[in-house]
Amino acid sequence: MHRILLIEDDLSLIDGLEFSLQKNGFEVGVARTVKEALAQLAAQKYDLLLLDLTLPDGSGFEICRKARQTSNVPIIFLTASDEEVNVVMGLDMG
Repeated sequence: MHRILLIEDDLSLIDGLEFSLQKNGFEVGVARTVKEALAQLAAQKYDLLLLDLTLPDGSGFEICRKARQTSNVPIIFLTASDEEVNVVMGLDMG
């Protein structure tokens, strides 16, 4: 079974995404803050990160930077922002 870490602070998005992913056979971990996400990444291996850019205690870019130091796990950014700088920054980070 593939493991996905969903990093999102919006409860309605968490509920919908978690339900859909689990229904399709994925094991889903959930983190609502940068701190929770970094702790889960240190404790377990994931096959995919679904990552919100705007979190209560920091930026999703911080999580991406830390993840890239030790892993090439695929990352999909979840964001309502369409600012070009965010798109370019995300692509540059890999």
